[in-house]
Amino acid sequence: MEAREQAFISCRNGRLYELDREFRFFGLAAPNLHQNEGQLEPDDSNRWPDEYESQDVLESLHQIGSRATRSFGLSVAIPSEPGAHLLGPGEYCEEAFICLDRVLAIAASKNIRVIFPFIDSHSFERVRGIDEMCSWRGKSGHDFWSDEELKDDFKKLITDVLNRRNSVTGILYKDDPAILAWQLGNELDSYHADRGLDYDEGQEKLTQWSVEMAAYIKSIDNRHLVMEAGGERDVYLDDANIDILSDHYYEYWNKLIGKPWELAPIHLESMRRIADKKPLIVDEFGLASLANLESLMNAIIESGCVGGLLWSVRGHRRDGGFYYHNEGGTNVNSYHWPGFSVGSAYHEREVLSLLRQKAFEICGSTPPALSCPAIAPVLLSCDGGKLVWRGVAGASSYRIERRVGSEDSWSTIAAKVEDATIDDVVALETSRQSDLPPIFTDRPYRHGALYRVIAANEAGESNPSNELAAN
Repeated sequence: MEAREQAFISCRNGRLYELDREFRFFGLAAPNLHQNEGQLEPDDSNRWPDEYESQDVLESLHQIGSRATRSFGLSVAIPSEPGAHLLGPGEYCEEAFICLDRVLAIAASKNIRVIFPFIDSHSFERVRGIDEMCSWRGKSGHDFWSDEELKDDFKKLITDVLNRRNSVTGILYKDDPAILAWQLGNELDSYHADRGLDYDEGQEKLTQWSVEMAAYIKSIDNRHLVMEAGGERDVYLDDANIDILSDHYYEYWNKLIGKPWELAPIHLESMRRIADKKPLIVDEFGLASLANLESLMNAIIESGCVGGLLWSVRGHRRDGGFYYHNEGGTNVNSYHWPGFSVGSAYHEREVLSLLRQKAFEICGSTPPALSCPAIAPVLLSCDGGKLVWRGVAGASSYRIERRVGSEDSWSTIAAKVEDATIDDVVALETSRQSDLPPIFTDRPYRHGALYRVIAANEAGESNPSNELAAN
């Protein structure tokens, strides 16, 4: 992958800067950037994204115009889920971190910055978080914020991550400008609320912990920015080691708790005025109507906030089709660039088109024309005329060609075939490649017929894929 020289993102006067240019962005959060938590094969062989999968997600973000993204927290092992980044106090899965090394190298080649949260407050399957990390010491997650042994474990994690040398680039993480900011965690202020603990007491403990951990990060790495993940913002405004404030806005969740989504742009403007000393990033937003998403994005631009990340993108699978994830029982089955028919219930094409427009607008420019797919698909199998192929970032459809017997030329047997095919929410949570239907089936087919696939979008077509004969 081509190396690209980057400067560290800096902070001054409530704004972020790349050298002397203000740094702002829209894009999508990419929770699967360094781990696949769903649709795993029985042998866990696709637990860690390979180079193709990482390239696919980051190239999709690049085409959208996203200058930044956000990964999810590092995964924590439990006995029934051993494949994780963190295996025990000071113990790590090297294969998992090699995947993360590759992600950072690819992100740098595409000039995309990564917001990196260390840990999750929830206990999502195949990710886990605070409770599981504390269980290594036989302690409750409630002790995470104040127990000295647990704090030392987290500081050890910080030390080891910041001082890791990237196996692809040779750069220490603490010296890598592809990382936009270290975030203390994901939604840490939801920990006490989700578990029925006293909210005010929990916020006080979280705030004290955050101030301590931010100072510890800066003692090792004073070039990267530090981003909070919940707590008392009045304290963070005056803390020299916390550089960026964050916020999440979801119409769906707001409605469930009786909080009017329509107030989000007003709250955002108010928050921006209060936080004028420090930049604000809406590092998650979504699960909303197209009109509300546009309203919020406009408010982010007009208020002077750094930017926002739509939740969330999933990329192509190495064994054909896409990864999917249903978001909280809504009709949103994650986003897949550039949008497909199966996403019409949540206006996938329209939302992603709007996001691309805003990604350039927030930077003071207009979107360039899209290019035709740059690489060819890879035809993986065509047994019995059932075709499965590895897709191409930015392809909106595919054209299927067949050649039979002594024919000299290829014939198009299908066009505008999409490789995003899953619209069954139940299937999303359990599907493995062996459970999924083929992307395209030729009926009737002829034994020995040759097939190939060509990726297409509004700008044109790719080169043809490899050729395979049907058995």
